Amino acid sequence: MSLFKKREPELINYVKDPPLPWSNRVVVPAAGIIASGWTLTNKVFLFSADGYSVSDPVTGQREIRNYDEDNTAIKKISKDNLEFTIDELHETIKIFGLRGGNGNYLTSDHWNLDSFTPSLGEHIVGIRNYKTRLKKEFYWQEFTLISLVRLEYTTLTYGFSPNEKHFGIFGSAGAEIFTRD
Repeated sequence: MSLFKKREPELINYVKDPPLPWSNRVVVPAAGIIASGWTLTNKVFLFSADGYSVSDPVTGQREIRNYDEDNTAIKKISKDNLEFTIDELHETIKIFGLRGGNGNYLTSDHWNLDSFTPSLGEHIVGIRNYKTRLKKEFYWQEFTLISLVRLEYTTLTYGFSPNEKHFGIFGSAGAEIFTRD
């Protein structure tokens, strides 16, 4: 019997594109994002000190850009930091980031998102289909660890859209959105 525990492989060496059917990747660039979420119609919401935007999750095209010239956007965040009112859409949405809130990590057809921290300061998000998972030696090996194009592997939030056709990984530099066929 060995007195030494088997060393886990470096997670960062295993990142790749998500599995099918998650084939479309859109990068929504931004800077200083402190909150994110989904509108009621499954659009991407990003909030920073410079205002907020709403973008199409399939094309990445920005549909709303509010520069917050009157410095009132922060007042549209609920007291519990979990909701934001988008005046242009006349709707209040759930947000995550800031001081609380998380995205939806599981779809009704068993797609599951989770995150892993291989070392101090690193944050990697993975996806798997919970229904067809295979038991592996290490929990993270049950997931496809997702490679990022724009975002750094640091503090990230993530979640599925309300209709479960998209999932987003959100960081201070914007979002990477994945859509299934």
